[in-house]
Amino acid sequence: MSGELLGESRGKIIGTRIVELLETSPKIETTDQSTGKLLDIDMQDISTARSVWRSPDTFYAEGIGVVTSTSGEVAMYTGTGMGKGSLWSPETLFHGILLFRSSTPQWSRLNGIVAVVEYTVDAEGNSHSRIWEWKGRP
Repeated sequence: MSGELLGESRGKIIGTRIVELLETSPKIETTDQSTGKLLDIDMQDISTARSVWRSPDTFYAEGIGVVTSTSGEVAMYTGTGMGKGSLWSPETLFHGILLFRSSTPQWSRLNGIVAVVEYTVDAEGNSHSRIWEWKGRP
């Protein structure tokens, strides 16, 4: 199903807030800042996601992010997916898709592909992301 590893990063949750009280759960916004590599290029990433809890241990999330290289190149992305965790702990396991767009030569290869992401957060708020290109069926 997934193909080439596009990138990996490690970071930290730098902000969390409640943005809305829904009928059955809160909508929570979380911001993450990380560093790593994307297409073998050193990068920094900042992303914000809004999560809605569907059950005591399952949530749906949508987010946006901006990736910059050390030489100033920029790529942006949107994402969506499902996760497991607890409303009372930062520990999370999330799987989703990312859609990138970039006008820079370094990351223009990301335009038009679907990327699969695995995102984890430990009890201290440390994050780890791995991103693959979705290859689908041969």
